[in-house]
Amino acid sequence: MNILWFSIIVFLFFAPFFYFYEDGQFSHRELAYPDSQFVKIDDLEIHYRKYGQSDRYMILLHGFGSSTYTWEKITRKLSEHFTLISYDRPGFGLTERRFDLKYNPYTNEYQIELLKKFMDHFDIKKAILVGNSAGGFVALNFTLIYPEKVEALVLVDAAVFNKDWTNDSIRFLMNIPQVNHVGPDVVGKLMLKSFEETLDNSYFDPSKITEKDKEAYKKPAKIFGWKKALWELAKSTQYKDITGDLEKIQVPVIVIHGKQDKLIPLKSSEELAKVLKNATLCVIDNCGHLPQEECPNEFVECLLNNFSM
Repeated sequence: MNILWFSIIVFLFFAPFFYFYEDGQFSHRELAYPDSQFVKIDDLEIHYRKYGQSDRYMILLHGFGSSTYTWEKITRKLSEHFTLISYDRPGFGLTERRFDLKYNPYTNEYQIELLKKFMDHFDIKKAILVGNSAGGFVALNFTLIYPEKVEALVLVDAAVFNKDWTNDSIRFLMNIPQVNHVGPDVVGKLMLKSFEETLDNSYFDPSKITEKDKEAYKKPAKIFGWKKALWELAKSTQYKDITGDLEKIQVPVIVIHGKQDKLIPLKSSEELAKVLKNATLCVIDNCGHLPQEECPNEFVECLLNNFSM
């Protein structure tokens, strides 16, 4: 009996390490768009796209599971007034997936520092930051740390009042070697399985979602290391409560929210607009979590009506 139990324990201990799975088929550069550009920062190739020739810069920060694609429908019009730069945050889009660096590029802390290094690399002294969903959280935190580099903020259905979905016990379990080995494939499969439902829930009117949209959201799942990067994000992401610090933000803020957002309720942006000193709230009716995609004309109108050109 003792030998049987010993054999079971040994099997359970080693079996996960003999589980193999596919994690992408292409390099990040092989899937580039015609206007894609790449810049190496901290030995990591960051994918970005740039439009316009203005002296005023606007940096676009996408949300979780998104990419530079999310801004495509607004770039033409806004680039008449600003130089727009969108980039894929580590773990998303066509930015390189790396796991051999001396630092962890998948933490919230690094997301903030990367934005600073990105601006320094291109010698951008000051910019308007536009952040959708989790990108709004990055933009707000950046403004609290580097207020001198921010001209204004645009928070789009921003995920600001987040609570960690993990705790120390869950993170401990996720870092057990056996769990850590199979976890990326499990999370990757769950994300692919729920992909269309999540995208549908991001729109008020899912009929507006095109095949091109779906393909763009699926594209990053073809990149080498995408599952492992997603897993590292899940392990590393911790949300700091910044509610008490919001009153420190002095720059002008436009808070945009799709009225029928199913992922982040309108009351979140209403509360945000009340706490921030120089905030203007712009609510777009018949619109969900991604106004820049679902309601691009109304989105651009909100921006241009509130910025002096």
